[in-house]
Amino acid sequence: MHGASISRWTMAYFAASLAFLMSGLALMGCGYGLPIGALGTPETLGVLHVIAVGWLGLLFAGALLQFVPVLAATHLRLRCLAGPALAFLILGLALLSLGFTALSGRITHYLEVMPLGGVFLASGFTMLTVSLATTIIAEKSFDVPGILVLSGLAGLVAMAFTGSVFAGVLSGLVDLPDVASRLSDLAPFHAESGLLGWMTITAVGVSYRLFAMFMLVPEVKRSSIRTASTALCALLFLCAAVASGLRGTSVSTMSTAVALVATGVSTVFYVIDVGRMYRARRRKALELNSVAGLAALGFLVAGVILLLLAWVSDFRAPVGTTAFYVLGLGWLSGLGLSQLFKIVPFLTWLETYGSVMGRVAVPRVQDLVNERRATGWFVIFYLSVTVGAGAILADAELFFQAASLCQCAAVIGLAMEYVRARRLIYAPADMRLPDGAVMPRLFYAKTNHQE
Repeated sequence: MHGASISRWTMAYFAASLAFLMSGLALMGCGYGLPIGALGTPETLGVLHVIAVGWLGLLFAGALLQFVPVLAATHLRLRCLAGPALAFLILGLALLSLGFTALSGRITHYLEVMPLGGVFLASGFTMLTVSLATTIIAEKSFDVPGILVLSGLAGLVAMAFTGSVFAGVLSGLVDLPDVASRLSDLAPFHAESGLLGWMTITAVGVSYRLFAMFMLVPEVKRSSIRTASTALCALLFLCAAVASGLRGTSVSTMSTAVALVATGVSTVFYVIDVGRMYRARRRKALELNSVAGLAALGFLVAGVILLLLAWVSDFRAPVGTTAFYVLGLGWLSGLGLSQLFKIVPFLTWLETYGSVMGRVAVPRVQDLVNERRATGWFVIFYLSVTVGAGAILADAELFFQAASLCQCAAVIGLAMEYVRARRLIYAPADMRLPDGAVMPRLFYAKTNHQE
């Protein structure tokens, strides 16, 4: 990525996503919107959307703004859409959350803003999808990461469209009797297309390149093709099963079974690929981001196993709830937080020292972080996710609240480490800002290397 352009909006997406994650965890820590018991309550749905859309959605969007141009070896097309898309997504989530609060009866007004929030979210995600997909397709970047990112964007479109429809139906302002009567049957498709179809498939595609780059290994080719094909088949079968309105029939049962088996098979191939990368790596002493990222793989495996068990039990709580919790907080959030620990200092390093590299002495990327301080926060985060998963299975609300507060504290600690890296706090004083280098802004990249 040396010499690559820096997305000016990526840091803003990351900052907003972390704020939403801390908000969601704090709410659950205070006992609001717990995913224990009645999962479909407005309070729980509101918190789930804050974490799923606000945290994971914005995190993945910000990462793809930087990753896709590297993948396609070109500048991002329609990059002017990134800023408006961020504004639409934040406003849309705020309106949607307000609607869920009104739906719960905690406030008596503003239910009518719910479909408007859905429209804003769908519009923001559509802008990003058009920009990212156009960049990949125009450059014909159809290698494994490119295929996985494109298939993930298909899951994003499905999630955004169904979400906007559901918001209108729940508010009562959109009259679709067939959808309203089958909302509980169609809701899993909305969740699965986002968590599995978009985020997990995209995470696999992005991590292929990131693990190979940060562990200094060549990318795995052979088995990766099988991963891409099985992941795409999983998404297509799932979409076909539920979008056609067949959930609950024998055809839907068979299609969902095939989709889940394909997901399990692709997970096995993916873990094998990462194992090969680990053995073939040239960087023998792994950095913290790679160690923490590999730890997230354990939650992916556990989540897929729980998902298969949930399917056997007809997605009855609490196994199904635990599966999505482990995949969302352990796998996707763990992977996201671990890679942010490298991406933030890496982009900061490019932005700050790119213009003076080769002319003066500059710090290493690792000089911008303190792995010793961050290690404890990652340990706390992963342990609290494990406790939270056990609390859902045991229906122990107090333990779940305590686990959520511990996760929130860990995220705050890691966020402060990202800020310190961004402000060059750990950089050696004699090399921190040599002549010609520019102190980066916290949320907005503005250097000669930006897009």
